[in-house]
Order: sequence, then structure tokens, then C-alpha cells
Amino acid sequence: MSEDHISTGIALELTVQDLVWRGRGLARLDSGRVVLIDPGVFPGEKVRVQVTKVKPDYLEAKWSEIVVPHPKRRPHPCPLADRCGGCRFGWLPHRQQLELKTEVVKNELHRALSPTIGSDLPPVQAESSPKKWRYRWRGQMHVNQGQPCMMSLRGGDPLPCPDCLLLARPLSLQVAQLCAGMEDGRISLAASPKTQRAARAGDPVLLDLPLSAYGLDIQVPADVFFQANWAGNQALVDFVCSHIDSAWKVADLYAGAGNFALALGQGGNRVLAMENDSRAVQVGEDNARRLGFDHVRFVRRNLARESARRRLQQEEVQAVIVDPPRTGAGKKLAQTLDLSSLHRMIWVSCDVVNTCRDLKPFLTRGWKISRIKIYDLFPQTWHVETVFILDRA
Repeated sequence: MSEDHISTGIALELTVQDLVWRGRGLARLDSGRVVLIDPGVFPGEKVRVQVTKVKPDYLEAKWSEIVVPHPKRRPHPCPLADRCGGCRFGWLPHRQQLELKTEVVKNELHRALSPTIGSDLPPVQAESSPKKWRYRWRGQMHVNQGQPCMMSLRGGDPLPCPDCLLLARPLSLQVAQLCAGMEDGRISLAASPKTQRAARAGDPVLLDLPLSAYGLDIQVPADVFFQANWAGNQALVDFVCSHIDSAWKVADLYAGAGNFALALGQGGNRVLAMENDSRAVQVGEDNARRLGFDHVRFVRRNLARESARRRLQQEEVQAVIVDPPRTGAGKKLAQTLDLSSLHRMIWVSCDVVNTCRDLKPFLTRGWKISRIKIYDLFPQTWHVETVFILDRA
């Protein structure tokens, strides 16, 4: 078929050459034109796809059939996998999932940062999740007529889902009860890995989140963010804290309720936790007060504002942790962190593309990436958490 006749809805048969960011498959037409295929296909597979968008330089497509499968492809454990779309990597064993995700991160780092720093990147390490299924202690469900559901990948009515295989068993067992009587729509649910008590967003309940290595619990309501994969989060916290000298003054930026700040406080660090969400700041303050951590202070700040930079200058912080939302930190943070006192930055990224954009100003100002480590906090999906350790060159 001539490319001149390709339009939305046209069916094609293609071979997946690689995976790119967001888990999409990359294939090419005979002309070399790129086709990006929705997640759920893997390198080497021959697939039938339907074109969904025609762009000047590439096409987008959704797959409809696996003609020649990846040698490790297996039946998906979830009966809703074809329709839900939440676990698009679940057709592969976890070892292959992590290998592919690591390669995607490496390729993106090379593409985005090589023009700035050449080949001066450390090896990318990767750590598997302690649990591959049943790891989520918080999540969202869609309520339809009082029943827990997932939204359909292809649109249409919500899919009844009495048991999502990503939810920790104690939370999954309480989902139906939590959804009963609720109005139709999306709700947030969470449970404590310690007590297994579950709650909805808005319930007047505090959930205990144990940081076992530090001998403390963080208490949060269900509507305040915490890492869903709590076992994996504890490994992440250990890694971050191990790269901060106990004598340093630390700023924890986008601190939330204190995932890193409170762990560092237990080790004796003086910590300034900065967060723009007033609810999270209040929860962090309550935890610091309950734990007797006078040396851990939570303040509400928009990190793009000059007031944030002035406060960090006053504190003379020597290390910062930057854990921004998926959209990244934005270009103004480079000005905020233009601090002579700063020795080390630890960047915790849930979107490598946006993080590479945010890191470039630092890499041209004498900072060097000394370590990169992936934490697979989201098995069965394309998502990963990537930690960058940056030091002054």
C-alpha cells in the first residue's frame, strides 16, 4: 500500500523493532516512517494494527492481533487484560519486563542527554520489586451502580472488577465494601500495610505506613499521596538516605507527607521539607510533631517562586532531594537550586523524559550524574521510578 493512501482506520501488519518511552512499540513502514503502537507489544513480534493517528513524521496505531508472539509471551493472569489496559506488560515474565524497561530508560537517557554530556553517563542499575503482583496499597476504582469497576481501554461501559490483581490482598478484599453505596465515578482507596485497615479518600481515618528500617510509622489519610508499592518504596528510601551524609542539612522538595524527610529525621539530619499541597504539609507537620522531630520542618512553598530560593539560601542546605510529579520540576527549579552551599542532588523520577529536560541546565553548570538506579515499583506496567545522584564535577 502506498503511504499516500494511509489514513486512520487502515489495517497494517508490522514487526515491532523496539520499545520506546511509555511502553509503546516502535515499527517502521518500508519507507522507514515510524509507527508507534499502543503498549502490549514487544520487540520481534509481528502484529496487526489499526492506524489511529496520521502525523507528518509518524503514525500512531493500536494493535488488534499478535501474529508472531515474543518467545516469552504467556497468557495474561488477569481475565480483563485485553479490555482494561492497566497491566500491559503482564504478558511477559517479570525478568523480561524489567530488562525491557531498563533498556527503554537507557535509550531515552542516551537520546536526551548525549548531546549535552556525550557518553559521560554511569551504568544504569535496576532493582526488582519485592512483589510482582498484589503490591499496591493504594489505587483508584471506578464505581458503577455501587460496584467496583475499571474503565475500558476501548471506551464504553465500565468493566466490573471485583478483584484487581495489582491491589494488595487486604485492600482488594475490602474494595466491594468501600465502593458500596458510593455515587458513580472514580474514587481513591488505600490500606495500611501494617494494620490492613482500608479507607476511602475523605474518610476520617489515618493509615499507618511503616518504615521498618527506621523504626517509625508515617500516618496518612487515604487522600494524601504515598507510594503504592510500599515494600518497594522502603528500598527506594534506603537508597536515597544512604547517599546523604548524616551531618548535612537537607531540603526535601515536593516532600509530600515526608516519605524521605521523616526517614532522614530519624537519622538525625536537619531537614526542610517543601511542598505546595497544604494538605500534605499539614500531615507532614503532624507526623514530625508526633515523632518529636523538631529538626524536621514542613513549609508550604511553590518551588518556582523566588521565595523558595531565598529560604533555601537562608538554610544553607548541602543536599536536596527532588521528587516531582510526572510533569517534572520545570525550568525555574534550576534557578531555585542555584545555591553555592549545595554538594549533592538526588532526583527521584517517575518520568525520565521530563527529568532529562529538567537536568540539562545543571549538567551544563558543572554538575555530573554519578549514579543511576531504576526501581521497578510498578510491575506489569511500563512505569518505573528512576533515581539520579548528581554531584558537583
